[in-house]
Amino acid sequence: MADAQTPGQTALRALIIHPDDNVANVIGSGQRGQSVSCRVEGQAGDETIELMGDLPSNHKIARRDIAADEAILKYGLRIGTASQAIRRGEHVHAHNIESDRGRGDLQPS
Repeated sequence: MADAQTPGQTALRALIIHPDDNVANVIGSGQRGQSVSCRVEGQAGDETIELMGDLPSNHKIARRDIAADEAILKYGLRIGTASQAIRRGEHVHAHNIESDRGRGDLQPS
C-alpha cells in the first residue's frame, strides 16, 4: 500500500507488542485513507496499514482481515471474539468484537 500522505497530514504510528497480534493500537486519531506505520516489537521493518475509516484517538485497527467468530489477539492474548468480519485497516472496538473476559457463560479454551 502507498505510504504517501496528503500535504500537512502526519504519518500515524502503532506499536504491535506480539507478532501474533491481529490488531494494532494506533497512537493518536486518524482519518480514512491515512497510512499507519506499525512497528512489530522485536522484528525488523514496519508494516503499513491504510485506515478504512476515521479512527478515534488510541483505538485498535485490524492488522489483517479477521473472520467473524475469530479470536482477537492483543499483546499475545485473546481479548475477545470478532462479532462480524473485520477488514484490514478497520476500527476494532465494541461494535465488532465481543469480550471474552469475565464471562461466566463461556468455557475456558
